[in-house]
This record gives sequence, structure tokens and C-alpha cells, in this order.
Amino acid sequence: MSNTIHRVLVLGLALLVTLALAVPALAQGSEEAQVRVAHLSPDAPNVDVYVNGEPALTDVPYTTVSSYLSLPAGKQQVTVYATGDTSNPVIDAPVEVAAGGAYTIVAVGLIDDSSITAQVYQDDLRSPSAGNAKVRVVHASPDAGPVDVIPRSGDPLVEGLAFPEDTPYAEVPAGTYTLDVNAAGTNQTALTVPDAALASGGVYSAFAVGTVYADSLDVLLVRDDASTSASASASASATTSSSAAGSLPDTGGSTWLPLTAALALTISGVVGLALVRRIAA
Repeated sequence: MSNTIHRVLVLGLALLVTLALAVPALAQGSEEAQVRVAHLSPDAPNVDVYVNGEPALTDVPYTTVSSYLSLPAGKQQVTVYATGDTSNPVIDAPVEVAAGGAYTIVAVGLIDDSSITAQVYQDDLRSPSAGNAKVRVVHASPDAGPVDVIPRSGDPLVEGLAFPEDTPYAEVPAGTYTLDVNAAGTNQTALTVPDAALASGGVYSAFAVGTVYADSLDVLLVRDDASTSASASASASATTSSSAAGSLPDTGGSTWLPLTAALALTISGVVGLALVRRIAA
């Protein structure tokens, strides 16, 4: 009988130690944000991106949008250098990211007039309803005025969007669209985007890039949910010293459930040990 009690005590203690180690691990999974970086500054060279002094991306060319990186929640220092030259950063900005959030940090503006900066956009990676796609537009062309984005033979998708603003995500029926980018409030088309394919269930960002001056206006269509397996599940905000994003709607995800389960198992173990001690007495 004493051997049995001894084994139960040992197993109970082992369970408690395992759970004590597991709870911080479970909590750690909820402490990260998903962050990607986009190089959309038309006159900047290839760049290296550092986070908190450590290299995160190297030799990133213009119009590149990276995959998502997992970063701890809190303030992150994002520094961007011309590739191979760490003597003079072109961007050095603090960025605040919240646990469970998803963000795109974009280099926008121009080196020529010293307007280059880091702009933070908050991403919503939740899937749209069946048969739909979800898309937002980001105005990243520094010398283009406000624009309307209008699907051919359809209602405006975006009206009066100014640099460097973004729109909320909108659900649209999946399909292939021709998009006209017009000067806001006019029928003057600055750019036409043919055959923009939006797949059912896809989440997209359409970045208006380039400059009017260089006649390089273009639209970069990126599928947001293709470059990460993470889901944005918590209300969050992101800011730099010069910009702010709104709150991310709650998607119903919960970090409390695994912690609650672990706590319940721990309590069960404690109760079990108390019962064993009572039997032994």
C-alpha cells in the first residue's frame, strides 16, 4: 500500500511540474504578433531591415512584400538601411504591436525629398464569407492625389483615398475584375488594372505604387493570407511616431481556454495529492 501511495505522489508531483512548465509556454504563444515588411519607396535602393538591432530581411528590392515574421508583442525598433550600408538608416522608427495582431510595415515616400517613412497598416486575416474575397486598398504613391477605385461597370470600391491612407477590408464576390483608378471625384482614369483575380476565400491588399512624375503608377495586388498560417485574433492597435491604425475586430479567438484547462488540471492534481495524503493518514 505504501509503495502505491508513493508512486501516486511521485506521478502527481511530476504532473504538477509539467503543468507549471506548460502554462508559461501556452501563454507565450499568445504574446506574439505577425509582422511583415513592404518596400514601396520608388526611389529607394534595395534595403536591409533590422528589428531591435538584429537583421530580419536583407537585400529587399522595391515592390517586395515579405512573408509574416513572428515578433514579441510590445515596442519594436524597425531600422531600414540601404543594402550593405549600416552607417545611415533611411528609416529608424519605433513600432508598437499587440499580441495576436497582424501588421504590415511599409516604407513609403521618397528619399529625394526626405519624406521616406515607415507607415504601419493593420491587417485583418479572417476569411470572408463563402463565395467572397476580401480586399483593401493602400495608397502608397507619394505624388498622386486622392483617388477613387472603381470596378469596371460597378460601384466604387474606394472613394477619395489619399496618400498614405488605407481602406478597411471590403468583401466582394470572388471573380476577375478590371479596376479603374481615377482622380477622386472625376472620370479621369490615371491607371487601369485589368484581370485582377480575387479568389473565393482570399484576403488581399491592393497597393497603389509608383509616381505620377516618373509615369510609373501601378497596382501591386498581394494575397495577405497566403504568406502566414496565423490568424489575427485579438483587438490591437499599431502606431509609429507619425501614424496610427484603428482597432482590429475580435475574431472570437481565445488565449484563456488553454490556460484555464491547464489551471484546472493543476487544481485537480493538488486535490488528488490531498486525497492521497488523507488515505495515507
